[in-house]
Amino acid sequence: MNVSTLNNHITLTDSQFESLKRDLVVASLPFLSVEDYARITNDTTGNVRQQIHHGRLPIRKKLKAREKTFINMLAIRAEAELVV
Repeated sequence: MNVSTLNNHITLTDSQFESLKRDLVVASLPFLSVEDYARITNDTTGNVRQQIHHGRLPIRKKLKAREKTFINMLAIRAEAELVV
């Protein structure tokens, strides 16, 4: 098993390291699918959809009701900057 060490404090397997890299890239995108957001936040897609329904997560505006739902990460980051 190949292991990567970061700053001599965190040890990750190759699989964990690749997953972390993928999550960091995806999290830097302006919009995330419900599925990607659920995976990154370690939540279920059902809970994410419920948060959207209750207005707790901002989404990209849809032109048609059947369009795929995307979480607006730009709005989340903007809100976080206001808090800091």
